Amino acid sequence: MLAWLYPARCALCDRVGLPSVCDDCRAEMVCSAPTRGDVAPLAFRASVYTYEGRPAQAVRRLKYNRATALADFMARALAPRIAELADDLVVPVPIHPRRRGERGFNQAELLCAGDHGCEISTRALRRVRMTPPQASLPMAERADNLRGAFVADPLVAGKRVLLVDDVLTSGHTARACAAALIEAGAKEVGVLAFAGGDGV
Repeated sequence: MLAWLYPARCALCDRVGLPSVCDDCRAEMVCSAPTRGDVAPLAFRASVYTYEGRPAQAVRRLKYNRATALADFMARALAPRIAELADDLVVPVPIHPRRRGERGFNQAELLCAGDHGCEISTRALRRVRMTPPQASLPMAERADNLRGAFVADPLVAGKRVLLVDDVLTSGHTARACAAALIEAGAKEVGVLAFAGGDGV
């Protein structure tokens, strides 16, 4: 009865009777470029898909429409790359506690939940300052917006850390996180996102 009243549907195209992400929507997703280096303090950046079309829609629906049915698909897409890139520790990019309370979850934490066998730490990095969303700011203001926003735990000392996030565009958030982790003694920090733009 419940299946008849609330039939399964694709969370992207809304067609009824299909899995959370249907084959047609998956076929529209373009794989991103290979892992590449970045400017310090970030050692490298990588993403699974380019930030356009269906991957961009998935990021927005999960984050802003609370379409958590997408989280499992996105986590499974990330898992092989996490297994490939992670050395010591996987750290989801944190959000401020107030924003987490409003949203009900941290999307980066959901995306770390795939089957990759790597150690995940939500204690390693905290967001201690509430800031306007990066996407709402001009590019020139994004670095200053994040100054002092993150604090890392000493548990990261000597470790190679892989940051995981839903989207990576300018890289300012990832670099701010990396700076805090390096200051706390991390040996190296790279970032992996579900979707990436600006050449990621």
